[in-house]
Amino acid sequence: MRADRLAMLLAALVALGGCSSDSGGPPHHEASRGLTTAGLNRSLAALQRIARQNGGTRAAGTPGFRASADYVAARLAHAGWTVTRQDVPFTFFRLKSASLSVGGRRLRAARDFQVLSYSGSGRARGPLRGVGLGCAEGDFKGLRAGELPLAQRGGNCFFHDKARNAERAGAKALLVVESVLSRRGVPSGTLGFPGIRIPVLVMSSRALGGGRRAALHVDAAMRAATTENVIAETPGGNGGHVVMAGGHLDSVRGGPGIEDNGTGVATLIGAAGAIGPNPPGAKLRFAFWAAEELGLLGSRHYVDSLDKQERQRISAYLNFDMVGSPNPVPQVYADGSPRLARALRRADGGRLGGASVGGASDHALFQAAGIPVNGLYTGSDETGPGGKPRDPCYHLACDTIHNVDRPMLLRMARTATRALRALSAQAK
Repeated sequence: MRADRLAMLLAALVALGGCSSDSGGPPHHEASRGLTTAGLNRSLAALQRIARQNGGTRAAGTPGFRASADYVAARLAHAGWTVTRQDVPFTFFRLKSASLSVGGRRLRAARDFQVLSYSGSGRARGPLRGVGLGCAEGDFKGLRAGELPLAQRGGNCFFHDKARNAERAGAKALLVVESVLSRRGVPSGTLGFPGIRIPVLVMSSRALGGGRRAALHVDAAMRAATTENVIAETPGGNGGHVVMAGGHLDSVRGGPGIEDNGTGVATLIGAAGAIGPNPPGAKLRFAFWAAEELGLLGSRHYVDSLDKQERQRISAYLNFDMVGSPNPVPQVYADGSPRLARALRRADGGRLGGASVGGASDHALFQAAGIPVNGLYTGSDETGPGGKPRDPCYHLACDTIHNVDRPMLLRMARTATRALRALSAQAK
């Protein structure tokens, strides 16, 4: 732990004082009254400031992430929780430069295209050849020498699967077309892990136009590195059982990540302060995960580090990832534990829908380990009210403090707090 920086942050937090309560209390417990829009906004503003001071990002392995970890560690320590930091080994990806031209027109990075994390380096040019979704090796069967495969986004596979198929077919690069035109750019993304040697880029279908030839270059570097999970636990409570909650702390490298996932981070900080260090039953343990945006690396490392007895102690895991979308649809995880879904709906008053989230966030590793999971979610690139995206700034540089629905975030944070307190009481 960086004791000097932590001490400075703690002093500043003490000077700020705790959250004040407001009227309009919760239906289940007074603890959530301590959660206010002003208090949650304080956390969002701190993360925004950290990103602004560190090149506009809080991605894993960057100074912005390290400052974010220091901040949440200080906040949880100030709330009276016991804080530890777990090293997470990973491969750090750095994009040095990239360019893409289609039909002789040079495209703009972030606006028109993105290089996926863990892309290979290289240069390529040639005619474009559509390969459908690119999820099967057979999709690339008709690819000729010198042609650049153009795959559609989506399908029942990952970017890494499409890239591996392109590489095996002898392609010098892979372009993936992003078809959603209502976004304010092309979102950052990842191949999930290293191993692909060819350049892999995602581009907007709007930028594709009628172009039939493309030229590109990618210069990227990778190195072994270490990031960290921040884990906080109540000193009080029955240690026979643990109720966990978590959310990822990192942003994508292309933006500050305030909705995704500063809102989840603010929710956890607010719940820790509202519940305090002595829950009514089981201990509470909150996790701020590293490198979720690179492939759930922090939560994967944590779950792998647990022995069988430790896994059995965890009676529930709730995940909070994107809980203040600007065009929100509040939901629980439909493919999670029904018991935990009921607990969340009771805490909210029964007004939550359901979303099938699959393995899209950190709960997936707990679920695979046999631990009951659920969570709250308000949307990313899905269609929301009015036919508009729930979050038009998803994985983009515009995911700033202005990209958050404050009333929705307050509702989700209070729901999370009530549910966690109730689950603790039930698991005495």
